[in-house]
Amino acid sequence: MDIDRIVRVDLSSGAIREEQAPSRYEILGGRALTAQMLLDETDARVHPLAKDAKLFIAPGLLGGTAVTTSGRTSFGFKSPLTGGTKEANVGGQLGHRLARLGIKAIVLEGTSPDGWQRLDIDNDGVRLSDASNLAGRSNYDLHRELVGEALNTRAAATIGPAGEHRLSSASVAVTDPEGRPTRHAARGGPGAVMGAKGLKAIVVDDDGAPRVVPGEKKDEFRKEVTKFSKVVLEDPRTHNLNKTGTAGVVKFVNRDNVQSMPTRNHRHGTWSLADTISGQEIDRLGQERGGKMLPCMAGCVIKCAILFNDEHGQHVTSALEFETIALLGSNCEIGPADAVAELDRMCDDIGLDTIEVGNAMGVAMEAGVLPWGDFEGAKRLLEEVREGTPLGRIIGNGTAHVARTYGIDRVPVVKGQGLPAWEPRTLKGMGITYSTSPQGADHTAGMVTARGATADTLVKQSRHEQLVMMAIDSVGVCQFSNALPGDMATFVANRFGIDYDDGKVLEMARSGIDAEREFNRRAGFDKGDDRLPAWLLDEPLELPDGPGTFDIDDALVDAVWSS
Repeated sequence: MDIDRIVRVDLSSGAIREEQAPSRYEILGGRALTAQMLLDETDARVHPLAKDAKLFIAPGLLGGTAVTTSGRTSFGFKSPLTGGTKEANVGGQLGHRLARLGIKAIVLEGTSPDGWQRLDIDNDGVRLSDASNLAGRSNYDLHRELVGEALNTRAAATIGPAGEHRLSSASVAVTDPEGRPTRHAARGGPGAVMGAKGLKAIVVDDDGAPRVVPGEKKDEFRKEVTKFSKVVLEDPRTHNLNKTGTAGVVKFVNRDNVQSMPTRNHRHGTWSLADTISGQEIDRLGQERGGKMLPCMAGCVIKCAILFNDEHGQHVTSALEFETIALLGSNCEIGPADAVAELDRMCDDIGLDTIEVGNAMGVAMEAGVLPWGDFEGAKRLLEEVREGTPLGRIIGNGTAHVARTYGIDRVPVVKGQGLPAWEPRTLKGMGITYSTSPQGADHTAGMVTARGATADTLVKQSRHEQLVMMAIDSVGVCQFSNALPGDMATFVANRFGIDYDDGKVLEMARSGIDAEREFNRRAGFDKGDDRLPAWLLDEPLELPDGPGTFDIDDALVDAVWSS
């Protein structure tokens, strides 16, 4: 089946229409497609929650195929957090199902005048219907009803109470392979945009839909699938991820010469109790409680999702990842692992970005709203978000909003978005990515964890990794597959029967980033927005070889996209 349908849903009128994707979008998918469509169709000056704002949802170019990890989905929109372009990338079961139904993109526009709606997509068509019975309900409850036992064909994308309240840290929860809402399009506030449209849930069922089968080069495609899976399986990084997930890096980043374990609102880079929330400790608990490692989408051979059970062997979360552990854990001085897992489940249920909320709570603790390490207080704050109280709305609207409300000037954001765990004062390449990515402070925009490299080298690495990540998000595979531009080019060439090489992959990626940068320019951004907060330049971390600050010259930062 060709993936060439664009489904347009106008929530204002209830009209649904389908069209064939124009030829200029033919070899665009995922993030590159949502970035270009956002630029083409949205006035960059529009309020992110206005009816004229749009939300674009697109599987990658390899969605629906047997390529391992190829089921990721991009949500593209103008962010209520940053005021600029944003893409939130998510695993789970949605991407494969959309692709198998031949859908290249869904475009959501307008605002429902008649209360909450749900969108159903299956082999019989696309339908909007009343969802008043879903109003106010949280994600675990929603996915039990909307997906139920139909795990083999059905997936949902839902907003929890945070999305209904249109809070800027609200996520969209996507069904994982076990039917749970543990995969989230989280960063930048896509849940708020979906909530502003009055859309509570999208349910996709590919029962009866034909498989996505490459054309004339199907034999070559299948051979490459097998070859690539073998390479991924034999990669030592895969073995590490399959043992402890991304949580396995805690011990490494908590070392004195790395200091990338944010603590007390990023004031320190290590935490004395980090071992209690480490991947090794989580693995030990898992062996006692029946925990295991899972894929976050069908067909993934990496299996880095941690199924975490409580002391009674009952499921708590399947998404206990490093960023969540660091921002909800050490950043707020909350532990041990059971406490962080409970907060993570609450965020999944309410529909919140754990990175943004962990930063927001850290700023709130700095303001004296809660004492450091107050686990019960943190739970109460999340319940306030669920209920939409004034305090809950302050927290749920993100880090910068909390700082403005309480008069805190030490704000861990870039372009309005909360810092991930990777520390830019020691891992300076990450600081370059945070500064120059159109997405703001997003570690998945381009991971550069080298230490000791020259500033020129770090600039080149950041540029390259940002391009590679744009490509990865556009073909729809996971960054942990470590797919190279050549790998992606081979798959795309054989999938679509075209001439395609690694140079064209990087050209596509550069065009995608240029589209994001142009949207931001139209929205009023300039090079002054490509800067880290001043305290990262002025407040040193005490490293074994001396004080560490982000000391990359502005001229070098400005040169990232000048060539």
